[in-house]
Amino acid sequence: MELSTLTTQEAGHPSQATLLLRHYVIFRIDQQHYALPLDHVLRAVRMVAFTVVPDVPDSVLGVINISGQIVPVISLRRLFGQAERPPELRDILLIVQVHEKTGAFVVDEVLDVLEFTPKQVQPPPAVVSSSRFVTGAVQQKDLLILVLNDFRLLPGRDDRQ
Repeated sequence: MELSTLTTQEAGHPSQATLLLRHYVIFRIDQQHYALPLDHVLRAVRMVAFTVVPDVPDSVLGVINISGQIVPVISLRRLFGQAERPPELRDILLIVQVHEKTGAFVVDEVLDVLEFTPKQVQPPPAVVSSSRFVTGAVQQKDLLILVLNDFRLLPGRDDRQ
């Protein structure tokens, strides 16, 4: 399935809409598509071996060392209550940093980087508005992309998810 990028540039001058565009990394877990703000994604890397740590939130599979920093590996499947499967070498780790918190989210595939205006990112429907992880949704052709709150996805010191 092909995703397209919104372009909003007229006569070589940025329009008001261009100034409000925000870039998102689009990724997939099973058949559901999600988005995270690009400015918080440091990089995407192939799955690597991680060290299991006792007494951590259920969504934390373990930790990895990235450039001397110990980073939790977070299973979004577990966090979202989806069917689990063991991590595979073809999986991708999205390394995300928000404020001083860093995490590595396990995803099936990174699909694209897209731009959306605030108007394109609709608030979540009432039935899912209580979700602490979903901040909005974007309809892209026949595809619904859930925009995630990456800060809430990262476990805190006292968080037991």
